[in-house]
Amino acid sequence: MAWRWLGVVKPAAILITHLVSSAACYNYSVFLYRYLVAACVLGCLLTAEASAVPAPKDVVMYEVNLRAFSQAGDLAGVTARLDDIQALGANTLWLMPIHPIGQVNMKGELGSPYSVRDYGVVSSEYGTLADLTTLIDGAHQRGMIVLMDWVANHTAWDHPWITEHPDWYTQDGQGKIIHPPGTNWTDVADLNYNSQAMRSAMVSEMQYWVTDVGIDGYRTDVADGVPFDFWQQAITTVRGGTARPLLMLAEGSRSDHYEAGFDLTFGWNFYNTVKSVFISSNSATALGAANAAAFANVPGDKSILRFTTNHDESAWDATPVELFGSLEASLAAYAVTVGYGGTPLVYNGQEIGWDQNVPFFSKSPLDWTTGQGTADWYTQLLNIRANHPAMSEGTLTDMSTNDVAVLVREHEGDRVLMMVNTRDQLSLVTVPNDLQGGWFDQFTGQARELAGFRLLEPYEVVIFGTVPILAGDLDGDGFVGITDLNLVLSNWNQNAPPADPAADPSGDGFIGIADLNVVLGNWNAGTPPPPSAGTTIPEPGTAVLLAVSVPALLRRRK
Repeated sequence: MAWRWLGVVKPAAILITHLVSSAACYNYSVFLYRYLVAACVLGCLLTAEASAVPAPKDVVMYEVNLRAFSQAGDLAGVTARLDDIQALGANTLWLMPIHPIGQVNMKGELGSPYSVRDYGVVSSEYGTLADLTTLIDGAHQRGMIVLMDWVANHTAWDHPWITEHPDWYTQDGQGKIIHPPGTNWTDVADLNYNSQAMRSAMVSEMQYWVTDVGIDGYRTDVADGVPFDFWQQAITTVRGGTARPLLMLAEGSRSDHYEAGFDLTFGWNFYNTVKSVFISSNSATALGAANAAAFANVPGDKSILRFTTNHDESAWDATPVELFGSLEASLAAYAVTVGYGGTPLVYNGQEIGWDQNVPFFSKSPLDWTTGQGTADWYTQLLNIRANHPAMSEGTLTDMSTNDVAVLVREHEGDRVLMMVNTRDQLSLVTVPNDLQGGWFDQFTGQARELAGFRLLEPYEVVIFGTVPILAGDLDGDGFVGITDLNLVLSNWNQNAPPADPAADPSGDGFIGIADLNVVLGNWNAGTPPPPSAGTTIPEPGTAVLLAVSVPALLRRRK
């Protein structure tokens, strides 16, 4: 429990400093108010338990290709840029495989990271085990979690199992070990899941990285190629070996992955539909049909990973800028992908509009000095998603036309209108009566009046909300007040990702002092909601603050 006390020291010092300044500069009532807030916050700090990984619908995933991410191509290079990844809006890191790479039958300049020679160690190419734990600790301190890429379908030809246990591999009629059937992956050997001994060894390897090293789950490569009952066994065993919640992502689209225990699957079909709309001029109405089909068999507490690129697409096909024909088209495609729901993925380099292929069989470092404006756009979009519960849950009404994706998302009073022109030409949208009227542009914060028609520029992205963008306005009522303070305090947790991303106005990945300061710094900003008859809108008086803080402190005393 010592780590929890260490986590209290810094915020306690900040609060005490804040109180001293209040006593010196303000009157007694202000000092008392801030004292009570401080007591409440400290109570929450002392009583908060480590929360689970983000719910699948709240995950924003960032994929790291180590060979491209930094000049050195190592884990330390990722650690050095954790603040930038967090600032983008990501709360989950997916590291491509970090294990030693097979040399026998190797392909490419340096070999494929998916040709694993030893599951149990970190490749010296990427650093050391200490470098990995430093990265994990740094991510956790920022409220982020870390997934490792796990290759269970095959191994390298020089993996020790090849000579020690040849029966653990698929063999042809002549008894020769083969590469995965139906592929050209001749640099790897196909594993035989009829071998129970191999299954047990694989599960043990997976357990190690969770229980001994502290990773937060796995992205599993070629998950469709591995039997359902193995995944069920592995996930149950690995989860049972730790008290920490884990996140499991299957690179596959089989519906039984959820039953096996996965939280997320890959949204390949929707991605292909997005391509057909933007590249092949398919009707934008196809997006709604593809989205409905994708979610038809997804349990309510699970989700689908949505993307416009990943390491395979950017290496073997094209980056989004090349694939969709321009930077503007790639941004519109990503906005549509986020707008239809699911769990968004950003692949390193995508956020700066990188337009060259990003290999992973060789080193090809990205130039992070470019594309800052594009990165700002991705950050804005992901912040809009985080600030609007309707963007990730609730109802979706699809009013798309042949050329324009038109979506209305609603959840518990939160209403968002998205219009995305999928064409490289002007497109006119007829606006239904119930959508006409006053809105707020969620990119600029400006008030907008929507009439019966809207002309969209080529690849224009419009996102309107019913409330303005206002720092500290967490409940979206257009006013910063006591309900926003309560949202921060009820989600308080210094050491874990927020259960409710809307309660994280600072965007640092966890609920803490920074979020409290955003609310207090903007107190009374905006227009108060109209009071009901015979009532007034109160200041955050002592009675309210005591009601929140005293129970927390009493729980600590018990």
